[in-house]
Amino acid sequence: MLGREALQAESTFRSLLRDHADCLPAAQALIMLAADRGDHAGALSIADAMLRQHPDQVSLHVDQAHLHLAMGQVEQARATLDMVVQRWPAELVAWLMLADAREACGDDMGALRARWQGITRAQSAGLWLDERSTDPGILDAVRRSVQRLQQDQRACLMATYDELRRDHGDADLSRVHRALTGYLGDWDATPPDPRQRPKFFYFPDLPPGPYHDPMLHPWAAAWQDSFEAVRGEALALLAEDRDFESFLGLAPGQKAPDYVGGSNPDASWDAYFFWRHGRRFDEHHARCPRTSAALSAIDLCHVERQAPEVCFSVIRPQSTIMPHYGVTNTRLVMHLPLLIPGDCALHIVDGEAHYWKEGELMLFDDTYKHGAWNHTDQPRLIVLMDCWNPHLRPVERVAVKRLIEVIDRIQN
Repeated sequence: MLGREALQAESTFRSLLRDHADCLPAAQALIMLAADRGDHAGALSIADAMLRQHPDQVSLHVDQAHLHLAMGQVEQARATLDMVVQRWPAELVAWLMLADAREACGDDMGALRARWQGITRAQSAGLWLDERSTDPGILDAVRRSVQRLQQDQRACLMATYDELRRDHGDADLSRVHRALTGYLGDWDATPPDPRQRPKFFYFPDLPPGPYHDPMLHPWAAAWQDSFEAVRGEALALLAEDRDFESFLGLAPGQKAPDYVGGSNPDASWDAYFFWRHGRRFDEHHARCPRTSAALSAIDLCHVERQAPEVCFSVIRPQSTIMPHYGVTNTRLVMHLPLLIPGDCALHIVDGEAHYWKEGELMLFDDTYKHGAWNHTDQPRLIVLMDCWNPHLRPVERVAVKRLIEVIDRIQN
C-alpha cells in the first residue's frame, strides 16, 4: 500500500476503533499497517489491547508472537506459541513459528519436534504435500520447513547411530544401518512380501514369514509352564469382569467399526493391562501376583514410552478384530492362550489362520496384515505380549531401542 493510502487507511481504522473499541477487523488491519512500516511496538500494543477483549482469538495470539519475534523477544514469542499449539494444535503455521522461536532460544530438539508436528499434522490433513495443497502465501516457508525437518531429523538420527557405531563397531550394526537408511528414505524399504507393511519401522534381512517358533526365546518354556497359575488369576478377573478396558482406548459405548466388528452389537476387544507403552500398572500386578512373578522372569522388550505391552486380552463373543498392520518387525507378538471356547483364530490375510490352543504359545509378526475372530458365545482370553524379534542380535536390540527412543522424542 502506498504511503498516503496507508496513512489514510490507518486514520480510518483508528477512527473506527474509537467508536467501536472491540472491532477485531479494524484492530487487525492496524496491526498489519503498523508492522509494515516497522512500528512493531505500536502493533504489539494494539494486539495486547485487543487480546484483553478477545482472549480466545487465536489469530491475535499468533500476531502477538510474530511481533515478539520481529522485535527479538524470542522467549516471549516462544511462550505465546507454546500456549497456542497446546490450545489450538490445528493452528499449523504456529507450529512452524514455534520451531523458529525454539531454535532462536537454542532449543534445537524442540525446534525439530515443532516442525515435525506442524508438517505431519498438515500432511495428514492433505495439506502441504505439494504446491497445489499449500497456500501460496506460505509456500516458501513450508518448503524451507520441510527441508529443515528432513535435514535435522537425519542429522539427529545419524548422530545417534554414530554413537552406537563408536561403542559397538560397524560390523555388528550393518543391518541396523540398513534399517535406519531405509527409514530415512535412502532406499525403498518396502518389504518384499506384499502382506507385510510395518506402519513405522522396518528391519530388513530378518527371517520372513508371519509365524515364528516361540521357543527361540530362552524364557518361553518357563513362561508356558506358568499357564495354570496365570490362567487361574485371569479367570478370576474375567468372572468379576469390571476392570477390563477397551484395547483401542475407546470410551464405554464408543464404537470403532474399522477395528472391531461382528454379529454382536456390543462387539469389542478388551484388555487388562500389566504394561502399556512402557508404563507398568502396579495395581494390576498386585492383584495378580503369580502372573506378575512369571512376567518378572521374562526378558521383556523395554523401549521408553513404547514397550512393553502385556495384557490379558479378551475378544468378546461374536466379535471380530478387523485386519490391520503392526508398527515394526523388530518386535513380535507372543500369545499364551488361557480360555479358547471353540471357533477362535488369528488370521493372516491371504495366509494361514492359527486356531489357538489353551496353554500352547504362539509367536507371530503383526506387521503382516492380520485380524482375529471369536465366533462363539463365550469370551476368548489370552495373554498378549510384545517381545523382541528373537532373530535380532543383542547389540541390534540395544541399537533399535536407542533409535526408536530418539524418534519418539522427535515425534512426541
